[in-house]
Amino acid sequence: MPTIDVPRVAFVGSGRVEIDSVAVSDPLPNQIRVRTTQSLISAGSERNSFELAGAEGRRPGYSSVGVVDAVGREVAGYREGDRVYATAPHQGAHLVEVDRPRVVDRKERYPPPRIPRTVTDVQATFLSLADVALHGVRRGRPYIGDAVAVFGQGVVGQLVTQFARMVNPYPLIGIDLVDERLELARRSGATHTVNASREDGVARVIELTGGEGARVVFMVTRTPSILPDCMRATAAGGTVTLTGSPPGAVEIRLQEELLRKELTITGTYQTRLYPLIAYHMQRWTRPANRAYIYELMGRGGLAVDHLVSHHVPYTHAQEMYAMIARGPVGWTGIVLDWSEA
Repeated sequence: MPTIDVPRVAFVGSGRVEIDSVAVSDPLPNQIRVRTTQSLISAGSERNSFELAGAEGRRPGYSSVGVVDAVGREVAGYREGDRVYATAPHQGAHLVEVDRPRVVDRKERYPPPRIPRTVTDVQATFLSLADVALHGVRRGRPYIGDAVAVFGQGVVGQLVTQFARMVNPYPLIGIDLVDERLELARRSGATHTVNASREDGVARVIELTGGEGARVVFMVTRTPSILPDCMRATAAGGTVTLTGSPPGAVEIRLQEELLRKELTITGTYQTRLYPLIAYHMQRWTRPANRAYIYELMGRGGLAVDHLVSHHVPYTHAQEMYAMIARGPVGWTGIVLDWSEA
């Protein structure tokens, strides 16, 4: 098939978004070409990129779903018409290498996962964020009956809440500043919710846990200043797990907030942490995680439809990013539709 010109979203300087075009060639022998149908905006990391974009510009996005429309001659296991997920920017088509798992430029590369028939294209776009949430909950290690608090109920926070719910914690507390997100948190499995714009979130968590604090607290927000609150809301000997994308720095009180409570603070960042190939001590590679997530979605064990607040043509990207820049009110998951690209 010939080279095609497709639209794409571009950050062109801080706070500016444009729709331009890019040429996508025929696939090389080890590549497939994928025509995008849907892509999900990852608001936390993309807002960071949006604010930091310099004069050279940036290409946002990494959660793309589409249909294979050309296959390289050395590629086995994929054919035209397959639906696949790819870590690709917001654009109408892209090339994806199909090879064994490996590290390239210090980043893990895996063959693109196929999407089962039981999962829609829109649902499938949530794969990366669900993978982030699943990894965060595994790192936080809540146990049956533990009190758990999730600070931040954006998309990743909602997914963390759902995965944490699977170990039957109690209470499972969702904290946010926006009522509509707290309503969604109830649907995601939270037993209690706290609007920290109207009441002291830390005091409420301690009250709901009988004065002890939560055994596991997840910080799922891009606001660094929330970390001290998370620490104060954690029980002695408990764990604070950072599962959001907070840029910058924060000051904590080492004695009162960390040492005297003997807290564990855990960061989560998947790159190069999971093994490339499964072995007997660790079967959860990234492909294994992603296959599990799609299987879970397909049988109704992980819900994402209620998290989609906006499903719009890609031509609306500018207004979507402007809405994100104004703050968290009025949106959660934003999916761009490329079917007319």
